[in-house]
Amino acid sequence: MDIPYTVHARPDTGLYNAKIGIWLFLASEVMLFGGLFSAYIFLRVGADYPWPVHDLDVTLGFINTVVLIASSVTVVMAWAMLKLRKFGLYRLNMAITVVCAGVFMFNKTLEYKAKFAHYAVKLTDGTLLTGHMPKDAAGNTIHYQIKFANVTELALTIAGGNKAVDADPVNYVVPHIAGEPGKFKLADGSEITLDKASFKALRKKVHAEEQKKIDDRRAELRKQADAAKDPAEAKKLRDQASKHMPLPDVTLKLTSSAPLKVAAKPSEIFGYTDTTITFLDGTIATGKLADDKMTFEVDGVDARAVPGGPAEAHKSLAFDHRYLGEDWQKAFIANRDHHIAEFKKDYPTRDQARSATLQKESLFFKLESAEPPKEGEAHGDKHGAEAHAPAGDHGGAHAHHPTIVIEKKDFTFFSNFTPKLNTYYAIYFTLTGLHGLHVVAGALVLAYFLVFDGKRLRQDPEHLANRVEVGGLFWHFVDLVWIFLFPLLYLL
Repeated sequence: MDIPYTVHARPDTGLYNAKIGIWLFLASEVMLFGGLFSAYIFLRVGADYPWPVHDLDVTLGFINTVVLIASSVTVVMAWAMLKLRKFGLYRLNMAITVVCAGVFMFNKTLEYKAKFAHYAVKLTDGTLLTGHMPKDAAGNTIHYQIKFANVTELALTIAGGNKAVDADPVNYVVPHIAGEPGKFKLADGSEITLDKASFKALRKKVHAEEQKKIDDRRAELRKQADAAKDPAEAKKLRDQASKHMPLPDVTLKLTSSAPLKVAAKPSEIFGYTDTTITFLDGTIATGKLADDKMTFEVDGVDARAVPGGPAEAHKSLAFDHRYLGEDWQKAFIANRDHHIAEFKKDYPTRDQARSATLQKESLFFKLESAEPPKEGEAHGDKHGAEAHAPAGDHGGAHAHHPTIVIEKKDFTFFSNFTPKLNTYYAIYFTLTGLHGLHVVAGALVLAYFLVFDGKRLRQDPEHLANRVEVGGLFWHFVDLVWIFLFPLLYLL
């Protein structure tokens, strides 16, 4: 049985079924992306921090724009060639469309990868340092870690019931211990090794001991009930004995046979003090804080949030003698003054405080090398937080930028350029990620028409042409969304 109006148009609307369906679907898509675009605008207008401008790689975004526009042309050509029964040209144009989708997603992968490798550190005075974590001699990234030495004791809590946090030192503590953890002594003098089998046996033993205490308590209550002379009191005791008694939480202290060294990323712990570090399973390790300083390769100083505005921006903590120092401060001042002078010359009547571009150019200072620039060479034209991420080695003797060691008391937050950094990147990943899913979905549908719909191409090319037209309408919508995304995120 054939479904009517899949090839020929309905007499009442002049459209076939799939075309009506795709327009209804695209109407819902317009509401989805319209809401997201509106959210972006309101978040930007109401932002309480310097909104990132010109942070993204415009060249890569422009290439992706050209690629998608070209794919819109080729998908129309594929439909036209199919209508003309030029099947070879249909296949060629459809293949180009799918390849363009692949190129677009490859470029987005490069863009995303750069953001995951690029970091921002917020200092206590509001300064943002951008850059990279250094690399070791083997080229591996050295991530920021909290390090403890002389760890001699672990305090862990074995949950009695189903709770969100339960002791699991095998997965949450042992991986952060340098070398072999050795043996641990319990309060009763017995020794265990922290592996899955031994800890499972320990947990089973603790639960059995606690269950025995509960059983003994029930037996004692029943004995008291039998001995009670007052029937009401006896009933009360029996009710208590039959009442559910959950296993209690039990805290155990494990003493290491030898002092241990522990290192963990901030995301792998709940917190720490000078003498303790608390892991995600609730285990507390007692020792001595050895290091919580961050080694960071700086490629940019964003002083827009420093109190006092542009006139006081050079007093940023980034230019403390422990960090970048006086020479870099002089270069920052020269860069700031240069751009302010240029702005006054080009726009004598405009308010400097209302120009986001000027604020970015004058107060976001790009570090081009490991040494401060010479006098007169301190200013440049590119100031994107992502655009100046260097290619190649970021550490060792061939570092492209100065490497500093930041004390924990001097920074409040750090993150790579991902949604947790700020609102801008949260909505950037939401919009571009959702758009990317649409690109993948559309490309898969078009690839299906090209590769797996050969029978329909031979027997009913007109029906296939209708399907390609519907797929093309969705593809045009995907391209149109990017036409809005590119200027909104990359240019404005």
